[in-house]
Amino acid sequence: MIVKIDNLSHDLKGIAKVNGKVTFIDNVLPGEVVNIKIFEEKKNYNKGKVISYIEKSKDRIINNCPYFDKCGGCSFSGTMEYKKNIFMDIFKRYAGIEIIPDVIYSDSIYGYRNKITMKISNGKLSLVEEESNELVNIEKCLLCNDKINSVIERLSSINLDGLKEVIIRGTDSIMVILKGEYDYDIVTKLLEGYVDSIIYNDVCVYGDEYITINVGKYKYSVFPDSFFQVNTLMISKLYDIVKECAGKGDKLLDLYCGAGTIGIYLADNFNKVRGIEINKDAIRGANLNKEINGVNNISFELGNANNIKIDEDTVVVDPPRSGLDDKTRNIIINSNIKKLVYVSCNPITLARDINIFKDKYDIKSVTLFDNFPNTGHMESVCLLERK
Repeated sequence: MIVKIDNLSHDLKGIAKVNGKVTFIDNVLPGEVVNIKIFEEKKNYNKGKVISYIEKSKDRIINNCPYFDKCGGCSFSGTMEYKKNIFMDIFKRYAGIEIIPDVIYSDSIYGYRNKITMKISNGKLSLVEEESNELVNIEKCLLCNDKINSVIERLSSINLDGLKEVIIRGTDSIMVILKGEYDYDIVTKLLEGYVDSIIYNDVCVYGDEYITINVGKYKYSVFPDSFFQVNTLMISKLYDIVKECAGKGDKLLDLYCGAGTIGIYLADNFNKVRGIEINKDAIRGANLNKEINGVNNISFELGNANNIKIDEDTVVVDPPRSGLDDKTRNIIINSNIKKLVYVSCNPITLARDINIFKDKYDIKSVTLFDNFPNTGHMESVCLLERK
């Protein structure tokens, strides 16, 4: 059916009315007229997929990917201004605060990703369409760097039936993670000399058990399950703003520290840094990163963010998309923290948490990063100071 897109939702999906019912559609912009197919019907809304574009917006960014209309990897083709406006609307609606964030743009809308996760369909590498969960065979992803794509190209030459999932990550050094049942020797011989690490069902079967990625003057280890910012081109820009917001001081707490990347990056501005993380592999990576970079004033603890005592006056939090839980928020509110730097990949949970903090904290700055071009996702850094 043919519909006109009225607006965008907070997750940047197009909104149209079909027989009076709201229908959400990926990869459309306000004002566009599209032919859609409804693939899921709920009581209060539908989900639709674009079959063809009849009238395109002048703001539409032309996507060069051959799988653009099939794969869910690229789910948004609008400018960063759309994301900025959505971000502002979310803050106004969920936190009651009117803000105009600074925006830092990505150096490129392609080739920025240092990680891709693929499924196997018909023996070939495939990406999952975000909404319909259909599998799309691919031989290249324009969002990924050239080294990752060279591995995708080689793996596309063999039958991968038996594997359930393949993850490729890295920049200068590359790790391939295989999950499922397969003769991994076939992959090892195929990729020998092309990659630095192959992990098969959590066991390192080739090369090293970790790879390294450079960010500014630092080098960070990345283990198979380690969290790491996927936009290599933007990491130093993001961390520079975090460092500027945190300033200089005596003690810094890096909460949800992961592999210690932010804490290490900020360590030369503080006398003592402490990182807290619940993932064992991440803590292992954090301690290795401490050694690799020769940072002696930082320590890492395995623990839950909602069960700690805070004696630092500056805290950086980089929680998962779900944001901070009730206990962690209460710990922060009842502590003597003077400065809180909140790194977020989900503006809705960020606004929710800021709404709770705003009685005791003033918002000093908000910076929005286009870390995920061609998608509806964004990253932000918010500086709060105690009133």
